[in-house]
Amino acid sequence: MNTKDVRRWVDRYERAWREQDSATVARLFTEQAHYLNSPYEVPLIGHEAIAAEWNDPRPFTMAVESITADASHAVVRVKVLYSEPEQEYVDLWELDFAEDGRVERFVEWAYWPGKPFTPSSPD
Repeated sequence: MNTKDVRRWVDRYERAWREQDSATVARLFTEQAHYLNSPYEVPLIGHEAIAAEWNDPRPFTMAVESITADASHAVVRVKVLYSEPEQEYVDLWELDFAEDGRVERFVEWAYWPGKPFTPSSPD
């Protein structure tokens, strides 16, 4: 995968997410893909689990800020702004691609204003 290939995948992902097009999940992800909302979360596994994650009708904008691709691995930095209610996120996505161009492992590292970047100290 090169940066253009990854960009095409991200564009299809964004379109499917925006339209809540769960049928496209099978074209974006392998049958047993692991989708992690955070590196420490239990992964959602498979098309059905990933499609259920997209049941969020809130309007959003998304801007791809950078893509780094190296063979079957890519890192994508995106800025997402939801409205109703307004919430901004800066995400890093780790994408591991299968030979057929679908993602077999997706890990999201999401940050937003006011989120601490260190563990809270015990009271």
